[in-house]
Amino acid sequence: MKRITICFFLLIAGLSSYSQVKSILLDNKDQITKDSTLATTYAVYGKLTGDSLYTFKKFNFDGILLTSGSFRDDKLQVPEGKFVYYAWITPDNNNVNYSTEINGRERFIELTGIFHNGLRVGRWLSNYPDGKLKQVITFSQGVAHGAFQFFDEDGKIKEQGLFRAGKKNGTWTLNYGKQEDVYDNGKLISSLKGKKLRDKQAEGKNVN
Repeated sequence: MKRITICFFLLIAGLSSYSQVKSILLDNKDQITKDSTLATTYAVYGKLTGDSLYTFKKFNFDGILLTSGSFRDDKLQVPEGKFVYYAWITPDNNNVNYSTEINGRERFIELTGIFHNGLRVGRWLSNYPDGKLKQVITFSQGVAHGAFQFFDEDGKIKEQGLFRAGKKNGTWTLNYGKQEDVYDNGKLISSLKGKKLRDKQAEGKNVN
């Protein structure tokens, strides 16, 4: 409890330039709670004088930053702007050396993206613990719409395609290009792999 109190004090002091600063407790579903026995994390938020957004930072009870972003409202219901989500390096997600550190770091930026009026927009990027890009997914008005790419730990594209209004559309390549699926508004139209795919690719080369 002493550590938590110190963390609150330091955070409030660091936000002294804000016109109003509040701290809240959050449960395991990131919902605000007044019951400390249900709290798993806490957050501090405030609005700079003249600013329209509430800067938001979520911490665990050791004072470690977990999420940063901003909201339009003091109820923290409408996220706006860039959000950054942090995670711990663990033997389960670290395929580099199966330790809890990479280059002396115990944590990494797991996910970044932008909200507008409470909805995801633009490219959202997720990373591996060593910082390499893991996944790119494009959103429009909170729905997957646009390019999608999934990379392996070596940076090679394992899967890619396009979403349209939340559904797969057009040609998707899987398993490093060894499989090709074609979708129409989320419905799988065709799937090629092995010899059939190689024959199609060879025909394309001959045409060019």
